[in-house]
Amino acid sequence: MKKHIVTILIPALLCLLAAGCKQQAPDPLRDALGAYILQGREGTFRLLSIEKIDSTTFRTEFERRQNVFDLKLREETKLYESYVQQRKPKNAARHLEAIQRTNAAVKGLDSLRATLEGRMEEIAYYDYVFTGRVDTDNAYTEFSNTYASITPSLEVITLAAERKDLHKAGGRAIPGYVQMFGKESDED
Repeated sequence: MKKHIVTILIPALLCLLAAGCKQQAPDPLRDALGAYILQGREGTFRLLSIEKIDSTTFRTEFERRQNVFDLKLREETKLYESYVQQRKPKNAARHLEAIQRTNAAVKGLDSLRATLEGRMEEIAYYDYVFTGRVDTDNAYTEFSNTYASITPSLEVITLAAERKDLHKAGGRAIPGYVQMFGKESDED
């Protein structure tokens, strides 16, 4: 009986040791997030927890971008009209230019929407909340309840400390958006 227990116990212990020594399996989401956070610096990223909290379709993202440009257009129009009434032509001209740029942006957004018409219900990106740590040669950074928007193809669009700031750069998930508006576009 004792010999029988030993023959079962030894292989079981070897299996446990092997499992404990096994390297962590590749996680594409963790790797994408780590690469974005490290941005080419030497170091390691440890993802302690991550939870998917929401998803956004292309339709929703286009509506969000449209609302941003509509708000900007209303604000610029009010300012333009105010400066015209005050007879301040230089200020009025500056806001008229902003109105023209915003109208051009709306047309560009409409053009992008037309190219994606068949994909409007597809997921543009997922929102996550995560906790992790980055270790570099001389420092470490803790990420506690940090938010990230990541496309299905694992491109990190936004990293934010607060959820309310998460969608400020969401337009980048729209194919052609960065080429049309640039990386630093007029976003909310």
